[in-house]
Amino acid sequence: MKKVFLVLFLFGTILVAAQESTPTLENIASFEGKTITICEKVTSIYESKGGNALLNFGKPFPDNAFSVVIFKLDREAFTYDPLTLDSKTICITGTVILYKGKPEIIVKKESEIVVK
Repeated sequence: MKKVFLVLFLFGTILVAAQESTPTLENIASFEGKTITICEKVTSIYESKGGNALLNFGKPFPDNAFSVVIFKLDREAFTYDPLTLDSKTICITGTVILYKGKPEIIVKKESEIVVK
């Protein structure tokens, strides 16, 4: 009987660990400082006065789960305008940082975004 409980306990621990290693909108903040890839639908976009592009995920800003930031100088090197990604599902690879308590990924190169 003890062996059955031990096996179930170990299996449950492995499942929890596997769930934590997959970034989602709900747990992305827990990946702060780590480089991840996450695929989600862009729910809103914004262009700052300085020309920076912000792609929001989960819900529209200010209730978004996280954002992707593309600074103007990096954005100019793109072959397309990142603001055209509104409502598209994309995969982003980058390092998660917290800005004002919210997770974001700063994209420097077009190759860090893959449109699905």
